[in-house]
Amino acid sequence: MAMNSSFYKIFLVITVVVSFAACNDTVKETVTKRSEILPNGMHLTIEKTDIKKTSFGIFTNHNYGTSHRFKYRVAVDKGSIDWDFGVGEPKHFLFCNKGVYIHYLNENSYTEEVRDTINDTIEEVRVIKIENQYQKYIDERYLFKLFGDAYWVDVSEEEYARNKALCSEQEIPNDNELTIDIVD
Repeated sequence: MAMNSSFYKIFLVITVVVSFAACNDTVKETVTKRSEILPNGMHLTIEKTDIKKTSFGIFTNHNYGTSHRFKYRVAVDKGSIDWDFGVGEPKHFLFCNKGVYIHYLNENSYTEEVRDTINDTIEEVRVIKIENQYQKYIDERYLFKLFGDAYWVDVSEEEYARNKALCSEQEIPNDNELTIDIVD
């Protein structure tokens, strides 16, 4: 009987804690679209979705925090070239005779080892770095672009820089939420 009573007490405590810690999430999405004609005559459409999530306690109505995410979708010439990498922030298109490239910034997560000098132990911590990334557009569609596939592949910064000297680079309007600080 004593075990049964302590079980109910523990169950009651867990229920109360979970009830007060439970949250209601409100999510607000805002979509903004921009459209412009690039100097090379191509039509560019930029769609940005801002996602704001706020968590409120069910009983306490306490604000437990707000998070913000965004994602971009960029289309050139009404979708003939489409880039939808989500969390990356597009910066430049590079239009070449042999293909189209994109430069964007992205938040990448890494695990690094850090030495705790007090305990003399090594711990793993997650580090987020904003980095330049580059991709090339591959269009293998055929028969009026009904069959086949179109996709983006990662390329090196060196390949992008080599082509930049020979091709037309166009800036993609964005909100500059991601930037890389230059350290001297």
